[in-house]
Amino acid sequence: MSAIFRRAYTTKTLVPPNIAAATKLSGSAKDGQINELVKFYKKLPKGTAETPKPVGPFARYKARYIDGDNASVTPLLHLILGVGIIGYTIDYHFHLKHHKNVEHH
Repeated sequence: MSAIFRRAYTTKTLVPPNIAAATKLSGSAKDGQINELVKFYKKLPKGTAETPKPVGPFARYKARYIDGDNASVTPLLHLILGVGIIGYTIDYHFHLKHHKNVEHH
């Protein structure tokens, strides 16, 4: 059973073939395959990939305040301020509803 798992999860398929070993192969069909493989690997981009631009308001907010070197406590302050404003608005609404006939003033 463990041999099946070992064979199923090997990384041999992820490792590209050794291009330097092309001299050991013989035959025109194999040379054609190796040449196409070399062309494919030459076309691949080299270097680091560009970071994608954030799309959407939450992604931009996350990129600005949360990710990478920009990490700060600002989102926590925004959350506290937002909860405070929402709480005050709800409290004020119910206060006006309670005093709608101006009986207590």
